[in-house]
Amino acid sequence: MTYGGIDFFTVYIPSFLMLILFSSSVFSVGNQLISDKEKGIYKRIRATPISLVRFISVILIKATIIAMLGFMLIMISASVCFHIPLGVKKIPFFFVYVLFTLFALMLGIIIALLVKKVNTYTMVMMTLFFPMFFLSDATVPLTMMPKWMQEAALFNPLYHANRILRYFWNYKFHILYRNNIWESFMFLFIIFMALFCLLLVRWKEAYDEF
Repeated sequence: MTYGGIDFFTVYIPSFLMLILFSSSVFSVGNQLISDKEKGIYKRIRATPISLVRFISVILIKATIIAMLGFMLIMISASVCFHIPLGVKKIPFFFVYVLFTLFALMLGIIIALLVKKVNTYTMVMMTLFFPMFFLSDATVPLTMMPKWMQEAALFNPLYHANRILRYFWNYKFHILYRNNIWESFMFLFIIFMALFCLLLVRWKEAYDEF
């Protein structure tokens, strides 16, 4: 099937990867860090010769490996089962995916520093996940939705992440998004900086809670 002259897998492969990245990096990392913090694990580690940074790095490496495995499995499936051409033209997309992985991990850490209780984090993330997922253009095309939902999607980080990954996945999206792709980069940058500034404001309190 095609959507505006673009085939199904050209549209949805980057979308699948974006959803894997969100679940394996932002949600899982944040959930584990907050859970460990709530149990007092990091306070005990800080009283030992083991570096807290080293301990957290293991969690981040695990999340990165999961994100990369998800990437490779989808790429292999796309190539072997659906004959999607890969080649050197997909190298920029791979590097963008790696950058998004780092971006997602940083978001997970920042959120973990800001939130105190794992129940609060889980409740908020699960409440937000459905509308974010539904309005990301990763499942039902936004063009099929009411106008107000299309406008609401403009405030959805997953929607903008999806657009950027699609832009680097296939040249047809260069034509489709070339006039406004900068808006997606700017929106994600503003989200990150807002969270980062909030973290700086309450850094000492957040670190002591760790």
